[in-house]
Amino acid sequence: MTLRARLVYILVASVAAVGLPWLLYENRARDVNASASPPAILDKLQLTEGTPQAPAVTFYDAEGKALSLNDFRGRYVLVNLWATWCGPCINELPSLVRLQAALPQDRITVLPIDLEKHEVQKVVEFLERTKIEGLPIYIDRDFSAMRGFAANELPLTILIDAEGKEVARAAGEQKWDHADSVAYLKAVSAPPASGS
Repeated sequence: MTLRARLVYILVASVAAVGLPWLLYENRARDVNASASPPAILDKLQLTEGTPQAPAVTFYDAEGKALSLNDFRGRYVLVNLWATWCGPCINELPSLVRLQAALPQDRITVLPIDLEKHEVQKVVEFLERTKIEGLPIYIDRDFSAMRGFAANELPLTILIDAEGKEVARAAGEQKWDHADSVAYLKAVSAPPASGS
């Protein structure tokens, strides 16, 4: 092997040794949080293949202000679609209250959206009557969220990352306040490690 061939070989090997792991790590670093498998307690939470962009849905807050998922960009959002007539939804809501209290709000928040055309006061009265306190009130008045997320089973919960992509979804009641659930959601929403 000539000296020139050796130098080319060494150069290519050096670039591959340093550059390839960097390239692989950089491409996967953004997805490492989102690809973490859910704990066994979240048995209905399935990772979404390909992490598609979440639909552009609109809903209204307790003051009647129109909002969209874009208003929550920059942090993870756990969208929970529920209704006052849905027994499993009502059973699940208290666990979402406790989950919300345990999460770092600057990184991840619970976004419960009632899928009925109720006035805010009716939702407030329902939550008071069922002793569910501590969750914000959002209403899907025009069924934008129901259609956008193709909700055909309730409760339906969708985990959306800070870039607005769907990471996972669960159709059916889950134990969101279990220690493993809280730890999982804190971990997936954690900022990337320094230097990544």
